[in-house]
Amino acid sequence: MALHKRDVGKLLDHGIVIVRADYQRLKIKHKTKTQREWKDLNESFTSKAALNRRMDDLLECDTIIND
Repeated sequence: MALHKRDVGKLLDHGIVIVRADYQRLKIKHKTKTQREWKDLNESFTSKAALNRRMDDLLECDTIIND
């Protein structure tokens, strides 16, 4: 379930980074306090498995959550 826009703003204001997997393009998108629209990370992946491994690594950080 996607987060409500109001809640997203509160999270971003507190320094939380929100990430989302884009399986069609094999990219990870993110929102930050200064970048409030979805933006691609600079990484491209060769497979869904590689993308999922990177998402798992990112989500180990306390300040990153999945949308």
